[in-house]
Amino acid sequence: MANRIRELRAEKNISQAQLAHEIGMTEQALSYYERGKREPKLATWVKLANYFGVPVSYLQGIEERFEPTSDLGYQKSHDAIWEGMAKTLRAVSVGTTGWEEAYQDLKRYQRKSDELRFEEKQETQQRMFDLALQTFKRRDRNEKE
Repeated sequence: MANRIRELRAEKNISQAQLAHEIGMTEQALSYYERGKREPKLATWVKLANYFGVPVSYLQGIEERFEPTSDLGYQKSHDAIWEGMAKTLRAVSVGTTGWEEAYQDLKRYQRKSDELRFEEKQETQQRMFDLALQTFKRRDRNEKE
């Protein structure tokens, strides 16, 4: 079971040095964490999870999927997708990333966006169903009284 530090860092299109600096650790320690050569302490897991906007268990590779549970979580996920796409396009425009690599990155962001929209749609449909069910139950109770 591998952690997702490298994967999430790549999605945000940031270097190990940049992430290490922003989290407050050495680049070497981050490299060890990404490769599974060392296990971060809980406080470090929490810092990394907060940075990426994901649960610690997802970052550690325990959970298969990250499913935001709040509107803020969904917004952070959407923002991360747009931010990643913008960074990819900037990298292509200045020539630090090739078109083929950028295309693959953008396809990955599109899949994540599609998954997120599908989950939001399912959640909305479930809320509508629950509301309709509550309405029918209330109507039924009122008719019986």
